Amino acid sequence: MTESKNVEPNITEGLTFPLNETYIAFGDGSVNSAGAFYGLVLIPESAINQVQELVSRIKLKYGGELDTPIHCREIYSGHARRKSGWSHLSEGEAVALCGDILRALLAFEPKYLLGYIPSTCYPKRFRLVGKNGHRDLVHDIDDKWLTLWSYFRVAALLDPIEIIEPDDPITTPRPKNLPFWQMVIRRQEPGLRVRNVFLDREQTKVSWFSKSFQWTSVAKELVIENLAGRSHLPVETACEEKHPLLEVADIFVYSVARSFSDGKPLEYQNFSAEVHVELILGIGEEIVLGGGNASTKR
Repeated sequence: MTESKNVEPNITEGLTFPLNETYIAFGDGSVNSAGAFYGLVLIPESAINQVQELVSRIKLKYGGELDTPIHCREIYSGHARRKSGWSHLSEGEAVALCGDILRALLAFEPKYLLGYIPSTCYPKRFRLVGKNGHRDLVHDIDDKWLTLWSYFRVAALLDPIEIIEPDDPITTPRPKNLPFWQMVIRRQEPGLRVRNVFLDREQTKVSWFSKSFQWTSVAKELVIENLAGRSHLPVETACEEKHPLLEVADIFVYSVARSFSDGKPLEYQNFSAEVHVELILGIGEEIVLGGGNASTKR
């Protein structure tokens, strides 16, 4: 995101963030004509209460209630906004509301991570390699899977504070409410330390042949393998009440995704932030699963 008015990504080539800080991560996804996106906003653990208080004050300033949700697809659509708790705002005031929230966060040095698959690079299907003479199985990939793949890419940059040991698939069969495979990320270098990861995809489901799985259930199955061992990430999936700072992730991802698209970028005055973008290219038409690893095929 730039120093000027428009929200556009200032892409960093590598992780230059402090690796001794502990963060709480908030994630959300978006899909538009430019591609599929999943973003994480990392806020220092010590600043969470202060950030929540600031966001609450800004909501009240703009005539909302503390529990009035901010959803960019709603607040930036005149028809939807008129049916929401922000019906009293004009489009310009809605932009000002979100801009005030982003500017308020700057003092706490949040980190912005974005996984991005351009629409021109979309894979079309999964291919499960057949075993023991059985034929391959093919499954279509839709927008929900694309955002999940984008999530895997940025979540791979995180390290849990405490090890959450995955089950051994040899001794513990995979549960029936999950695909038989896991996404395993292996790396030597340290990642960004997280205490919790909140994901805003609670009601979303993904299709897998004749089954339907919770998006977050599959996301939770990511395994990070590094010098500390193998671990899941500390993903939190509150079913009844979402963490209020997930709205910050919504603003971030929607705004940056819109800057990649053909639509008019949102204009947040006097706002500047760096976004680490994981650009996912060269996937090809197929993601091949089998033999213990995922690969791609053109």
